[in-house]
Amino acid sequence: MCKQHPIYGLAILLFMSLAVPCYAAETGGAPSAFVADIAHKAFLSATGKTLSSLDRQRQFEELLDEDFDVPRIASFVLGRYWQKTSDTERQTFIAVFRDFMVSAYSQRFPDYNGQSLRVIGERTESATSTMVYTEIDQPASGQPIKVEWRVADRGGYRIVDINISGISMALAQREEFASSLQRNGGDISGLVQQLKSKMSAHE
Repeated sequence: MCKQHPIYGLAILLFMSLAVPCYAAETGGAPSAFVADIAHKAFLSATGKTLSSLDRQRQFEELLDEDFDVPRIASFVLGRYWQKTSDTERQTFIAVFRDFMVSAYSQRFPDYNGQSLRVIGERTESATSTMVYTEIDQPASGQPIKVEWRVADRGGYRIVDINISGISMALAQREEFASSLQRNGGDISGLVQQLKSKMSAHE
């Protein structure tokens, strides 16, 4: 069984922080506005007093499907093992990985504890990639957490990675999965079962 990486704690904090409005920097462009819009949609999901847990999960699923490039993230986190899988195995992994992300994060929105996220700038990396810089304010400590969003533009904006305090969520997930796959001889089906077991534990 793959162990839970410390990045999950930071990631949960990040998604909890999305439960507040976010404002693009004055110098920011469309990618910054895109990240701000994600935060706004998360805010509506988190603060809807009449929403059930199932409603929140469905809204998070919509946010994930619309604003994150899940297939691209899934291929990255499998690393070299992606090339060794069949089309059927790839589609199965993408679906389970997507459900795993929903299970891990969707129920955390009600845990909002006063954090706020704001966009402070952006940097163009290439014709199809922009890094959007944000900060999470922490009322208790007074020390903001720096969060960077890698936004890909391939006929529409999608998030492909998030760096939290200098740690790439996608890379951390890739390292964890690689460790698990090495132990079970590169068996993708074994990893899929591990993710399903984790999801069952969250229910």
